[in-house]
Amino acid sequence: MHKRKSFVAVHAGAGYHSTNKETEYRSVCKDACQQAMEVLRNGGTSLAAVTKAISVLEDSPLTNAGFGSNLNLDGIVECDASVMDGLTLTSGAVGCITDVQNPVRVAERLVQKQIQGGLSLGRIPPSILVGPGARQWAEEQNIPLTAEGGLVTESSQRTYLKYKRKLEHQEKRQTADDNIHKKMKTEKDDLVCGEGSGVQDTVGCVCVDGHGNMAAGCSSGGIWMKHTGRMGPAAHYGVGSWAHNGCCNGKPGVAVVSSGGGEHLIKTFLAKMCADNVQKEPNASLAVSSTFKNNFLESEFLSGVEDKHGGVLVLKHLSDDDGFREAEVLWAHTTDSMCIGYQLETHDRPTTFISRLPDSSLPGKSFAMEGKNFKL
Repeated sequence: MHKRKSFVAVHAGAGYHSTNKETEYRSVCKDACQQAMEVLRNGGTSLAAVTKAISVLEDSPLTNAGFGSNLNLDGIVECDASVMDGLTLTSGAVGCITDVQNPVRVAERLVQKQIQGGLSLGRIPPSILVGPGARQWAEEQNIPLTAEGGLVTESSQRTYLKYKRKLEHQEKRQTADDNIHKKMKTEKDDLVCGEGSGVQDTVGCVCVDGHGNMAAGCSSGGIWMKHTGRMGPAAHYGVGSWAHNGCCNGKPGVAVVSSGGGEHLIKTFLAKMCADNVQKEPNASLAVSSTFKNNFLESEFLSGVEDKHGGVLVLKHLSDDDGFREAEVLWAHTTDSMCIGYQLETHDRPTTFISRLPDSSLPGKSFAMEGKNFKL
């Protein structure tokens, strides 16, 4: 197959991004795009590029993934990550994994092992590993581990202690008047959205390489003060990431990653639902907007939820027998903001920015969406 141009896009979380740190957020997205593009220019696959981009995001203390992730109730970092290869339709994921510098690398290795084939005695290679078993498998695969607590930063430790004091204080109070209920709800929302600390939600990457193969991946430390063992959307099949090359009958290729309120994403299968709609509807913008309206904000599975927090990064790829190739990247979010970066192979540098809801929009009740087309 004739090689064409590659394209990669990343996001550093759908949540709340302080304007004071906007330059820093954009910088880490720029670095992730550039290092992923270097992989692609050197002949690497879309899956390898996605893994590289997310590893860069995991290494940054700014993101809620890998180093600097949110701490659970016991003061421990437990990470989730997944990747999906659009060529083989193979996915790999890890949940609640500890002391691994780059959880996405474990997810990628799971994909590689599945593609290689079965194990001895007819055993089937795993696609998802969780907890101590995931860490043990990573060590067996010579994937670098950190010292115990090595993913905790001074900033994340301070935030954990602050929230722990709040929770302990609430548990001691017995009065149940309306003012206390309102205060508890506000503090709970801060934990879910990360607004108290500026730390964002799940990070992700979508990519198409020069051969038209697509991949998607995501990584997350989960919400603040989550229960130990809580596996978030980044590790759930069809929720955090989805990739499909498409096929010869005109079905476009698509790669999607999601971010936001974990349980909201899980109940709506947001990544796969969005990917399915993009492949069915010729107009990608209409497909994404209808997904957010009909399958998220108005989803029957979220009927009891007042504010629905979610975001997606979508890459659609079209090609024909005459060699025409086109990519369309789209992003949408119901959160205050979402940090985005993307780069076409022929571009000298990535484009980075923070997408924000209009001032007149309410987070969790409406969404912002944009997109851009590229000829490959």
